[in-house]
Amino acid sequence: MQQAAEIQSLPVGESTFADLLKPLIKPAFKLALAMLHDPTAAEDAVQEASFTAWRKLGRMADRGRLRPWFLGVVANKCRNARRNRWTSRAQLTDDISVVSSEEATLRGADLRRAIARLGHDDRLVVVLYFYLDLPVDEVATVAGKSVGATRARLYRAIRKLRPGVAIEEAIS
Repeated sequence: MQQAAEIQSLPVGESTFADLLKPLIKPAFKLALAMLHDPTAAEDAVQEASFTAWRKLGRMADRGRLRPWFLGVVANKCRNARRNRWTSRAQLTDDISVVSSEEATLRGADLRRAIARLGHDDRLVVVLYFYLDLPVDEVATVAGKSVGATRARLYRAIRKLRPGVAIEEAIS
């Protein structure tokens, strides 16, 4: 909240784009890394989002909402990057490996893997809320949903994660 107040208080002429974006780069990279699981792809997504933000910042009426808006741009770049990566790697192969149900359950114990298996929208709200500690209203803004819908999505995403978390707690 403090960052939003600081950004809003900066007069347009006295602040540079870099000054506005500097406090947002680290959370944006954390978000991109959690969404893409690849540091290089995460850097690319943040860089592309920064360029998009630079082009569209003049149209933004409320600079106090810069953080959720910018993180929303990063989330969209991550969605596009995952989509592009999937389509470029999708190939049919004859090699089909059989995984036992016990091995599949143990793989699900890793929280990061469990989060990676979530759909984009579920993963987004979990990462924003738990990893970046954003309040639900800002998570809703980034996700482009109402606060009520965001709370519901967060609840459902956590319920999807619980089986993997319970197994992990039982193992350790």
